[in-house]
Amino acid sequence: MLVPSKGKGNMHRLCTVALAVCIALNLAGCGGNRSRVPCEQDSRCARYALTADFPILDPHIAELPEAGMIFRQIYDTLVYRDTRTKEFLPGLAQSWETSPDGLVYTFHLRGDVRFHDGTAFSAASVAANLDRIVDPATVSRRARSLLGPFSHYEILDTGTIRLYLHSPFAPLLDSLAQPFLGIASEHALASYDSLRYQFHQSGSGPFVLEKYLPGDRIVLRRFDLYATNAGIYSSLSGGEVERVEFYIVEGQNASSQQVLSEAFDILDEVPPKTATNLAGNSRIQVLPIEIPGQAVQLLFNTRREHINEVDVRRALLVATNRVAIANNIYANYSPVAWAPLSIATGYSHTGFVNELAYDLGVAQEILKQSGYQDLDEDGILERDGVPLRLSIVIPPWGQLPEVAEFIREQWRQIGVQLEIDSVPGFGRLAEKIRTGENDLVAVENYGLDPAILGNIFSNQEIYARFRMEDEALNDLLLNALETQDLSSRRSQYYEIQAYLMTNALILPIRENVRLRLARSNVRDLRFDAYGFYPLLFNMRLGGN
Repeated sequence: MLVPSKGKGNMHRLCTVALAVCIALNLAGCGGNRSRVPCEQDSRCARYALTADFPILDPHIAELPEAGMIFRQIYDTLVYRDTRTKEFLPGLAQSWETSPDGLVYTFHLRGDVRFHDGTAFSAASVAANLDRIVDPATVSRRARSLLGPFSHYEILDTGTIRLYLHSPFAPLLDSLAQPFLGIASEHALASYDSLRYQFHQSGSGPFVLEKYLPGDRIVLRRFDLYATNAGIYSSLSGGEVERVEFYIVEGQNASSQQVLSEAFDILDEVPPKTATNLAGNSRIQVLPIEIPGQAVQLLFNTRREHINEVDVRRALLVATNRVAIANNIYANYSPVAWAPLSIATGYSHTGFVNELAYDLGVAQEILKQSGYQDLDEDGILERDGVPLRLSIVIPPWGQLPEVAEFIREQWRQIGVQLEIDSVPGFGRLAEKIRTGENDLVAVENYGLDPAILGNIFSNQEIYARFRMEDEALNDLLLNALETQDLSSRRSQYYEIQAYLMTNALILPIRENVRLRLARSNVRDLRFDAYGFYPLLFNMRLGGN
């Protein structure tokens, strides 16, 4: 039961209790019969197929970006980013100030927001979420890392909270806009432990979690008392979806046929060749969505023999026909990447376009000048009796196995033997990176703020074991992380990207474009500024 503030009258208490009872009944399924109708028979229920599963569905614990698709519906964040301009917009915080030294952020909160469980949003709610994230018992990785050098908070009043940092952290606002820092009900967090909370989530977002069946489906229902965020969503016009059922499906190819057979309304990801085959189908919409972040790229392990030489790395860059990869594997949906950061971030260094472009002759000459020869005529170059054999770690997603096979054939033409070490998922990939026993690894990283480069190239990250420590690069990254001035930050991240490319520390492959399918009757399906997370508040299912 909600406890009213002192000095309020009986009418206020009755209204408060009535509101809580109404919400409780609504959450229990007593608000109508729509949730009892099978989704496929409900014209206002959307079926959304996800091609990746997640071990836990908790915003403060989950790490996979696919989980954020669910969190974006259940939770609001303190701030948002405009889907077009990428500017910061009010969310649960209606305004904020930053101290000149970048160490203190003061947030003024909305006073008209309630959580799905009927409790009111306040500064104490934000505090409870911060406490949970930084608590070691929560084992929060992604959410905790988004807070950077967070030190502590101070509640100034019910509607104002101040965050203090140990050191300046320019990406903080961007972090607070991400669904992994969505604000949950203080009451719900206190009522359930970390394992049980995922089944009883309570946010203030546009949809309520109705059911979660791990490995199968997540069922959401529209929150009728949602305090609409006008900067992100339009006012309801009637006919919008009332329910969304997310299904965990196996394999992109099989599920695309299910969209055609009307088993699903939306499919989160399909291979480029499938999208090409379906592009002319009047029953299907192919939705290419740019995903800002690091371009899909190969990271060189500079601790390894051969790869520890910059000339060898440059030879491998020019021996890779990235245009052919974009054409043959990605069907031109994903443009060639020429820099570490994708164009969609707004920070991509354009000075390397067509630099280190494909040229077998140049690659062969570089290796020859570096002392490599094929003395035994077995097709593999060697130097001082050591053959030029390399290995690459490749995960199964994003057509990366096909890319690896394509590159292996290209490098074979210059006398380089490439062995492909395939891993089944993130866990095994991380293990391989930590051991540092391979010469290359495929990496990608999502996000709008250029500070994501530090996730790969900082000496403190797990990738540090995959390459020689580089104090000059580390210093550049740390300085940029603390710089508040936008113009200065841009210059610093251009310098960082130039350093990475000049030293041939990576091989950029492609800009990250995620291909989604939707039935032709799906209307007003949009995605947030990060491209990864759908915005379903205004989505409708029209006539076929």
